[in-house]
Amino acid sequence: MKKIGLILLALAVFNVSYAAKEKVDTTFTFQNFVPSSADSVSATDKKINLGGSNITYPIFTGAATIKEMNKNMEKFISMFKGDKNEIYEASYKITGNNAYFVSVLFDVTKTDRKNNTVTTYNEAISFNVKNGKALQLKDLFVNGYNDALNAAINDKIKQFGVPTLDGKKNKFEGLAKKQQKFYMEDDAIIIFFNQGKATDFGNGQLFIPFITSDLIGILK
Repeated sequence: MKKIGLILLALAVFNVSYAAKEKVDTTFTFQNFVPSSADSVSATDKKINLGGSNITYPIFTGAATIKEMNKNMEKFISMFKGDKNEIYEASYKITGNNAYFVSVLFDVTKTDRKNNTVTTYNEAISFNVKNGKALQLKDLFVNGYNDALNAAINDKIKQFGVPTLDGKKNKFEGLAKKQQKFYMEDDAIIIFFNQGKATDFGNGQLFIPFITSDLIGILK
């Protein structure tokens, strides 16, 4: 009986050890998504001077993956480092914070030091709470989503009555081929285009919101 007990104990220890080593799937998905789920992180402001640029960005606490999130945030804000040609002012707001993702939108002012011109625009970064990595638009959608999402974008533009760029060199053709800009709210995905990318109407920026439930069928 003692031998059998020892064998069973050894098997139990092996199974626990094996389970601990099994790789957890951290792939982002909207499956069983609950927009009203509790915030996954808290944030405190950090203000730094980066090559003459004044940057305010969040330091995260709370989630198990905050170390990775904070590392990726610091990598992200390095784009605002000033130099002899231009400096930046950047501030942020957290637009989405739940058990699935955290999304941050930056308001940016760029000053050209040579001709003293000022440009305002937006940048954004969203994180997969499961692994702390930055999300790209393709991470939110199923394979082959481009046509369906572009069609939805064009429908929204028609609804808004916003004229799009139609020049030979800068004609609006929908989603950017590389790293389309977006941010998320708890129940929405907002695709956005900065000046010179989609329209010259108003201030030249274009924000196109989609409630997540409207995108069922192409969301992961």
